Amino acid sequence: MEEKITSIHWQNTQGMAVLWLTAILPGARPPHCDQDSDICAKSRPDQLALLFSSFALMAIGAGGIRPCSLAFGADQFDTPNNPKNESILQSFFNWYYASVGISVLISVTVIIYIQTEAGWVVGFGVPVVVMLLSTILFLLGSKLYVKVKANKSLMVGFLKL
Repeated sequence: MEEKITSIHWQNTQGMAVLWLTAILPGARPPHCDQDSDICAKSRPDQLALLFSSFALMAIGAGGIRPCSLAFGADQFDTPNNPKNESILQSFFNWYYASVGISVLISVTVIIYIQTEAGWVVGFGVPVVVMLLSTILFLLGSKLYVKVKANKSLMVGFLKL
């Protein structure tokens, strides 16, 4: 599961980096609208492809990392022979969901503020750097993680339904 999380984490980082490129590279977005005549140039197909590919990478990454990170995190604290195992896991889940809520709050306030005050390049750059740092930290701690091997195939579980 660790390899899947790393791959998905990296995919999410790549999607954010591609989105950041749309803010950095002038050719990756349509020109600014003419303020006097309210005429705006349409996006070219290659510009839209770059934008939509960044959204697709981020959607795949976010859709894969959330369920994997919760299960992977629970594996780190699960010790069935510990009498306090249930309360430890309950505490982990509480902190997990609290941290998700706090991170959403930060992202919709601080990051939007940065984008408004410093521009899109910096506003998109900050999450890219934070995501890259989190990927690096995840990889650096890799040797310390509890790694639970799957005991059956995913397809076998689907076929039993």
